[in-house]
Amino acid sequence: MDRILNLVGWTAAQDLSDARLLEPAAGDGAFLDAAAERLVNSLANHGHEPRIKNLRDRILAFELVPEEAAKARRRVATRLIALGIHQATARACANAWVKTGDFLLADRMHKGFSHVVGNPPYIRWSKIPSPLRSAYTRRLPKTVSRGDLCLPFLDRSFELLAPQGKCGFICSDRWRYAGYGEAFRRKWLPLMDIETEGAGRPKDVFHRDVYVYPDILLASRRRQPTSNGRRRRKRGQRLTELGCTIRVGPALGVAEAFLLNPEDSEVEAELLHPWIDTCDISAARIQPSSRRVIAPYHADGTLINLEEFPALAARLGLFKQRLENRYIVRQGAPWYRTIDRIRASDWSPPKLLIPELAKVPLVSLDRSGAIPSHGIYCIFSPERDINEIYDRLSNGKLARALSPISPKVKGSYTRCYGRFLSAMAI
Repeated sequence: MDRILNLVGWTAAQDLSDARLLEPAAGDGAFLDAAAERLVNSLANHGHEPRIKNLRDRILAFELVPEEAAKARRRVATRLIALGIHQATARACANAWVKTGDFLLADRMHKGFSHVVGNPPYIRWSKIPSPLRSAYTRRLPKTVSRGDLCLPFLDRSFELLAPQGKCGFICSDRWRYAGYGEAFRRKWLPLMDIETEGAGRPKDVFHRDVYVYPDILLASRRRQPTSNGRRRRKRGQRLTELGCTIRVGPALGVAEAFLLNPEDSEVEAELLHPWIDTCDISAARIQPSSRRVIAPYHADGTLINLEEFPALAARLGLFKQRLENRYIVRQGAPWYRTIDRIRASDWSPPKLLIPELAKVPLVSLDRSGAIPSHGIYCIFSPERDINEIYDRLSNGKLARALSPISPKVKGSYTRCYGRFLSAMAI
């Protein structure tokens, strides 16, 4: 594990405060254990406090078997506590980092991981259980739904890797020469630098004997080719044609109940996330905000049990009558939930922020992972460099693109609503 992490550069000597590590098949957390220790030590070495906001979005892992996923969470939490991290923060990180689910079938995966590491499973396609094989056949590209299971793991991991990001896998080497890997090789070899391969069987990797000869694969994704230093761009495209998605910030309902100002008393740290409102965006820049939003949800999107969070219960109790009068509560929703579900992972990727009403429409680039207010539209670009989309909208280009289709309202404000953002050509 240490060798792979060293090869991809996930070390305490590197500043990992903006890095993102993906582990597609976590098992009982062997890689995560080592990665977590290196992350905490890196933050300490580079002057970053090991708080939940600096830790939560740095690692993401998947494990299909619930029992193994639970082991991985316990292992990571134990490691973090041993490193001096508060118990609540350690548990919150473990829950956020390890998802129980199938990496190959996971929805809404955002690109841009700087590091991908692990030991993806090697199973011949014919040996995959029939229901799962049928699901893979329906969902996965035909070019990788054959041969063995390692191939789609490599394919999706490469897709999610950021330009110049590094992938380090202990995996079968059959993809390099088997006939079923031909389309995969044609797709990826021109886009990747294979820095290490055929390194022989790693020692002390497996807890039991395996029948596949493994390879240490170290690969980095190249930057997209440019012409004369600049990428050629086709203009007049809609955001959806560029692979972008548009979302509006979550609605809270009785916002003051869920928003904390700096002088407000604290609630449990794992429930607090950075917040951006329209007033924090001006002249295409985001002004740092010290406000935080309460998200009463677990990482999997389920509502928390309020009895387990006494500080939050005390705060929301001050607003209980107003919260109970909301329509969603009268329809049967728990009184302490927000109108829209809030998960930090939904807002953590780099995104463009556009206030829905503006004298002059403007766009800002946010890399902080903050959660936006309901008055802000967000553009995510999982298929392209977010900087390219920003370049197409910044310096007045957003206003020019909206002017033919977005009506003015009282006070000559422009409506930058989602339907107009979807319709404009940039």
